[in-house]
Amino acid sequence: MLPTTSIFIIDPPERLDPPTDTSLALMRESLRRGHRVGYATLDGLRLEQERVWASIQQVEFPPGQELFQAAPAEELPLDQADIVYMRKDPPLDEEYLHASYILDQLPARVLQVNPAKALRNWCEKLIPLQFPDMAPATVMTRSAAQLQSFLQQHRKIVLKPLDDCSGRGILALALGEPGNAERIAEATGNGQRFVLGQRFLPEIREGDKRVLLLGGEILGWVRRLPAAGEFRSNVNAGGRCVPCELNASDRAICARLKPWLIQQQIHLAGVDIVGTQVLEVNTTSPSCLREMNSLYGWTLEHTVLEHVEGQLLALREKK
Repeated sequence: MLPTTSIFIIDPPERLDPPTDTSLALMRESLRRGHRVGYATLDGLRLEQERVWASIQQVEFPPGQELFQAAPAEELPLDQADIVYMRKDPPLDEEYLHASYILDQLPARVLQVNPAKALRNWCEKLIPLQFPDMAPATVMTRSAAQLQSFLQQHRKIVLKPLDDCSGRGILALALGEPGNAERIAEATGNGQRFVLGQRFLPEIREGDKRVLLLGGEILGWVRRLPAAGEFRSNVNAGGRCVPCELNASDRAICARLKPWLIQQQIHLAGVDIVGTQVLEVNTTSPSCLREMNSLYGWTLEHTVLEHVEGQLLALREKK
């Protein structure tokens, strides 16, 4: 490979969980391969005329430390980078939206993982609706009456905010339980905020399967089990990862998703499968790579970088 500059747009380092953070694993592997690696936060992005700039801090990992050490910030035109990883966690709020407009201005020779356009245009929780037979019954509304009707129809439902991650703000409602009206009002901000309602899948008691897809191909997988008394299997909600096998249905789901992901140029995605249904397709900052490595003895970041470098080489050959 020619000299390569890789820039990671992430949350401020103090918000990361170094032992489990996927971005840090990708940074380490990039450094091992000789890349110049730096990070930026959204605060450091700017668009000046037609050019994208970022306040970049180069990183290195001292022996025995999970979190990098960062050099003083320097201003870098991002069109001088080769690879830009947009891996800031949701919420996909106004700040995130505006950052995506800035990253849209990067020239095509800069490989984006994943592209700002795809992150902006496709809500992770709504992607399954591109494959309706694989998605639970779903409604998106800010109407309390419509959510009450959806609950009446399905008897138990889950309410999800559309712009967050890690299980935050997700509620389960059962028909006849006291307080449902108040919880719906809170979730919708008294009718001012859209939420996603989904039929509750009883299979979630056995957890979900997180499958990482790279270039549409299966990279790795793990089962996430919810904590006792909890239905959310997200690791940040107390869930834990255990080994599992993929069955024929899981593999068929991934095969269905592959052409769509390739079409959208989504390089790395995390698919959440419960039974035969897809709950979400994570594209902003897919995680669990480190947990898969620990459980199976894998080094999946090697495979990710092989793919990314291959995509970069293809871009360079087009020039």
